[in-house]
Amino acid sequence: MELLEKILQGERKLGPGMIAGVCAADHPLLEDYREKMRSMLPEGRFLVIFAVAHSRGTLHSGNNPVQQYDTLYAYRHAGDLSHRLSREIEDEGCLGVSVPVYMPMDMLGEGKGMRGEICWRRAGVAAGLGFYGKNGLLITGEFGPLVRLGGVLTNFPLEKQVAADVALESKCGACTICLDSCPAGALEPYKINKKKCGDRVFTYGLRGFSTFLDEIITADDARRQEALRGPALRELWQNFMTGGYYYCWACQTSCPWGKPGYPA
Repeated sequence: MELLEKILQGERKLGPGMIAGVCAADHPLLEDYREKMRSMLPEGRFLVIFAVAHSRGTLHSGNNPVQQYDTLYAYRHAGDLSHRLSREIEDEGCLGVSVPVYMPMDMLGEGKGMRGEICWRRAGVAAGLGFYGKNGLLITGEFGPLVRLGGVLTNFPLEKQVAADVALESKCGACTICLDSCPAGALEPYKINKKKCGDRVFTYGLRGFSTFLDEIITADDARRQEALRGPALRELWQNFMTGGYYYCWACQTSCPWGKPGYPA
């Protein structure tokens, strides 16, 4: 019960690079996700949200493989915490559902892989972990937006742990660094154009795979052989094997809140 005990004691920091918070499943910020939560756990009343920090050095390195590696690690760590907590909750006779924030996702429903079962960014705000930034991300006081999220939907009684101090107002002020830094022009204040973002972030994800297939199908034999021996297929193969297909972190790395010592 080590992890559950920390949650019950109201501990925010779980260890190096890990914070957690609790919100009610019926929080107004999560209104659009209530039906999905009911389908997952009809009696679910609370969400426990985990934020796992990126390595600042890695994410600012400019080296795509190490950035992807760190991203996968952060996601998996958040998933590990979620599964661990759900098991501890069930040992206590209640139910816990570990909800994916990365993969797998519903590829048939709304969003087609770009919309999770629960918006953990908004859940993080509701749980008092930070505020919603102009880059459309959860911005924490400890790590800025340099986090990956996960969590558990549960019927375990957590009324006393629900966050009372929630930052419903943004602290971005007049800053537009993230908007100006987005190479895809995908950001508007507090809104992400998922089409533009996806074209950049998922260069060799599903979009890249679809483009590659179309090229293979329509190409003549010489061009087909060239494509089959080219770098795009190698990159796609690697992503299929590892699950790593991120190719942009500008909205995270450009934000001043992710810099050490900010705000002063």
